[in-house]
Amino acid sequence: MFDSPEMQSVAPLLNVQKRWSRIPAVNELLIERWRSREGHHLFVYPFAGRLVHEGLAALWAYRLSRRIPNTFSMSVNDYGVELLSAHDAALDSDLPDLLLGTRDLAADLAASLNNVEMARRQFREVARIAGLVFEGYGGQRKTAKQLQASSGLLYDVFSNYDPANLLLVQARREVLERQLESSRLKRTLENLAAANVAIQHLARPAPLAFPLLVDRLRDRLSSETLSQRIERMTAQLEKEAGQV
Repeated sequence: MFDSPEMQSVAPLLNVQKRWSRIPAVNELLIERWRSREGHHLFVYPFAGRLVHEGLAALWAYRLSRRIPNTFSMSVNDYGVELLSAHDAALDSDLPDLLLGTRDLAADLAASLNNVEMARRQFREVARIAGLVFEGYGGQRKTAKQLQASSGLLYDVFSNYDPANLLLVQARREVLERQLESSRLKRTLENLAAANVAIQHLARPAPLAFPLLVDRLRDRLSSETLSQRIERMTAQLEKEAGQV
């Protein structure tokens, strides 16, 4: 297995990951913490798939934000989650219980959906099917951005003035059942709670964290292209790897 061409190609990255942080064992949850000029980064690696990670990111951001007023930027991929905040929201000793507890999970998930984009995106589809959003006449269809603005306005109005609106309830239900796979999310939390938790404080982002950082950069406005920013970040990491 470890002699395969695929493993040989990633061996240098795994060696750097091991030097700068650690490689999580089979029954281990790796949590990495790093402070940069942007703020406090929390990297968690459940290896549970992107859909579940979207739900975990929303849930964890909500739970952490209850400790102190905070704003989170979230990034997910198939194997991990990044939460970036202006303020440090948790002590190492509190993190496992805060992140992995299943008590009040349904209520926390429902509350977290009010603060993330997933419910807004799903409401767009619900509103379209319900006929609330006019898609335009034949040959003069509205753009995706126009539809997004219209449904987003309706979502905000309903959320602020009619939170029990049936269309909002439907959108949130569909996110929980389809996108977040809430039953699988609960099983994932239970499995993670039974694992050994390893918390690493980083001097620089390790290789497992790098794709999460890049994914979050996609949404930023910058005069640099994404490839230019990735090249600059990669060059800096390679320079630091050579110095260690």
